[in-house]
Amino acid sequence: MLRTSRLFAAALLVLVPVTLFAQESTASHVITGRVVTTNGEPAANGLIYAAPIGAAASPQPARADSSGNFKVDNLEVGLYRLWATLPGYVSADQPGLIEPQYYRPGDSVTLTMVKGAVITGTVTGPNGPVVAIMVRAIRLRDGDGKPIPSPIVVRERMTDDRGVYRLYGLPLGTYLVSAGGPPRFGWGMSPTAFGTEVPTYFPSATRDTASEIIVRSGDETTADISYRAEAGRAISGTVTGMPESQPQFSGVSVTLTDMRDRSTVLSSMANPAANYSFVLYGVADGEYEIAAAQTSTSIDALRSEPRRIQVRGADLGSIKLTLVPQARIEGQVLIEPDPKAGCGKRPENATLETIVRARAYVPETKPGTNAKSSTLEAPVLPRTFFIESAPNAKGSFILRNLAAGTYRIEAHMPASGWYLRSITMGPAQTAAARNASLALARDGISLRTGERISGLTVTVTEGAASIRGRVTVSDSKQLPTGLRVYLVPAEKETAVDVLRFFETQVESDGSFVLGNIAPGQYWLVTRQNDDRDLTPTQSVRRNSALRSTLLEDAAKSRREITLKPCERLLDYELPLSSDRQ
Repeated sequence: MLRTSRLFAAALLVLVPVTLFAQESTASHVITGRVVTTNGEPAANGLIYAAPIGAAASPQPARADSSGNFKVDNLEVGLYRLWATLPGYVSADQPGLIEPQYYRPGDSVTLTMVKGAVITGTVTGPNGPVVAIMVRAIRLRDGDGKPIPSPIVVRERMTDDRGVYRLYGLPLGTYLVSAGGPPRFGWGMSPTAFGTEVPTYFPSATRDTASEIIVRSGDETTADISYRAEAGRAISGTVTGMPESQPQFSGVSVTLTDMRDRSTVLSSMANPAANYSFVLYGVADGEYEIAAAQTSTSIDALRSEPRRIQVRGADLGSIKLTLVPQARIEGQVLIEPDPKAGCGKRPENATLETIVRARAYVPETKPGTNAKSSTLEAPVLPRTFFIESAPNAKGSFILRNLAAGTYRIEAHMPASGWYLRSITMGPAQTAAARNASLALARDGISLRTGERISGLTVTVTEGAASIRGRVTVSDSKQLPTGLRVYLVPAEKETAVDVLRFFETQVESDGSFVLGNIAPGQYWLVTRQNDDRDLTPTQSVRRNSALRSTLLEDAAKSRREITLKPCERLLDYELPLSSDRQ
């Protein structure tokens, strides 16, 4: 389980991610910037938070002045997440939690906020308006129609004495609205009269038949709900495994996840005064995953193994969830400066500004193998897409609190001029060791409950190249949407190395940027993708079928390029693949 500060940061990132444009500044321990609205007006009094990566510290707050300017000071060297809050507003761009952006002291950042949408309406029952019932907005897709990896409750409010609710400051996108059931936010909230009932979805439906609502910036949409007042089921049990020396106030949460879409259905706290028993009310029939997790701020938290359950027409009791230690990976970031190259920015801070991630995934099942025996299944708990760590000054890092499953290892480069050379388990000096390292970078690491692995080495090398260019099309054609540029290795010996595959999105004007590229020979190819499904599993480094297809397409087009160490290609023109002769 993530530390409290990280959970707080992640929750706010879901609610109000930021539009970010960063340039370097001369300041060394300060992040400065400005908060503006989409029309360029200052967003006065907005709150800005900078959360350090890899440190057990609370986010550092700052407030924008009347001109929208802000300064977050007293920062240590390292990387930070940055976000802003402004009542009724959301970010103009929402990077989400899949591919976070990082900032360092010295950066100057512009945060652009847009007026959030509003969904309002009245909840009525057989006797008229329903008062003091909880109503929530569940975000399914973003403003571009791309599915949210795990549908989330963005806002939750009670109806007033007229049965009226108003959910404001909503990010753009597609929503479901439901009324009834226990609250999703705030475990300390008082129970309501409708907490044991199944939520009714707009207009008067179950989850499967609910109507979706699409909202845009500044929209105010009316969604009246006719409440069904259907009794829900209860799920009860106990949590065991708390250490005897563990203070009771650390707490244990129990979370119920819908197996259909990985959305969090309910969360509640186990009662330490009653042997950590728990009850979840208002559950509809269906298939779920239930798990318990320690909520203390300890570095190494405890969590139960996720358990699959079915609710069918009756309450479900006597569930036992046992807390156990989680797996972790210990390793080292090795920085390889090259005096001859000399293009790696901030070499003195490169170690502290590198991020290592372990991203959970379900491995592909090979023909003729048993999926259950050959792989470890990742849990479906929401928002557990990756665990990240920042190394200390000596380069050591620990990826903590990893549930049993399979994880790919990724690295965020410290700055331009650096590239990821290898991910190894110990030195890769022999042919067998090098092949094992290639497999580790491609397939990741499988972990069992409580397993400890050490010796992982992430090598970052100076001398990265970059390409800044534009995709061109013939006069009779338009640039397709969802276009991406891929850089794939042209050398046979590197074609099996996933770290030699690169990709980037093409902007609406055809421009693209590829950075942190290892020197070598490559092919360039463009490909139109379904931009509604650009999830991490579709990344070229994580998708073997996509890599094979791209290698075939690139070999046919033969748009070859050789990049030297530290080379910077500007104004590069890349014809659309279908336009090549």
